[in-house]
Amino acid sequence: MRVTIKEIAVKAGVSPAAVSKALNNKSDIGDATRERIIRISQELGYRPNMIARNLVKKSNNTVGVLVPDISTPIYPTIYKGINDTAIKHGYTLLLGDTKRSAEQERNYVITMMENRVSGLLISPVSNDISHIKEVVRDQVPVIFFGGKVNDTMQHYVGVDNYRGGRLATGHLIDSGHSRILMICDDLSTRTRNDRVNGYRDAMVERGLEPDVLFNDQGLTGMGCGISLVRTLLGERRVLPTALFALNDLMAIGAMQALSEAGLRVPQDMCVIGYDDLYFVSLPMISLTTIWQPKYETGEMAFEHLHHMMSGEPVEKESRRIVLQPELRIRGSTRRE
Repeated sequence: MRVTIKEIAVKAGVSPAAVSKALNNKSDIGDATRERIIRISQELGYRPNMIARNLVKKSNNTVGVLVPDISTPIYPTIYKGINDTAIKHGYTLLLGDTKRSAEQERNYVITMMENRVSGLLISPVSNDISHIKEVVRDQVPVIFFGGKVNDTMQHYVGVDNYRGGRLATGHLIDSGHSRILMICDDLSTRTRNDRVNGYRDAMVERGLEPDVLFNDQGLTGMGCGISLVRTLLGERRVLPTALFALNDLMAIGAMQALSEAGLRVPQDMCVIGYDDLYFVSLPMISLTTIWQPKYETGEMAFEHLHHMMSGEPVEKESRRIVLQPELRIRGSTRRE
């Protein structure tokens, strides 16, 4: 049963008002009385009612974090960056998995606003964030991150995916490839467009013909990679010597389909991915890929939010932070 302030007051022989002052570190109470009240509250196992306290304070040291799908491999690392930085600044987190649903996303934002969070970190499920703006109404700062960030969002932390697309393509060209295929699920986000445009521009600048194979079955991840490579192998055309997949899961799916067809990686076809998920460096995969600063994204997102929560009014000027990817060369593109 929850211990109340009145019970502490009875045992300490003081008024409930005196207990409240001691627990909230008010100055108009003697040190000896404060210490006695705090000691008794600890002995009784008192825990403050944070909801009531937040209603009085209008906010608290809690930040809401929303992600589309916590099981997606990039998000645990981003969340760790957020959490470590939150702890450093004395904040706790409320995490919501929106299950890629705009309605669920809106419901979480409503709940977190009702709980008086001091700010929000959101990886949106859509390019359209009007439902989030409608709920928040500039009452607390919001930082966006993840694959859907774009310039309609006032404050965000993103990655230079255009440069990442150029890095991947440049590596394959420098390795002697001229027939380089890119596989992609769709172009529904800026992230996808930037990676594909980086690939295309790098190819054209070197006098090569871009070749992008899209999926029209609504598949993503490994399933998309498998399907696209099976389609490629069934077209009876001259095969590319290298393949650039939009992300690591798609690249692994492509490698599986190549293996099923008796083709070896990298001897028969080199493969490069994007994201540098934690398991792609394992020897049985050894995928060359583009590293995304995932932990750093979480870290920077919270630092950015902390600056905005520091007591200053919510900033009207846009602040957009773009982090840089790096190439990670492994066995899937090394032809010994």
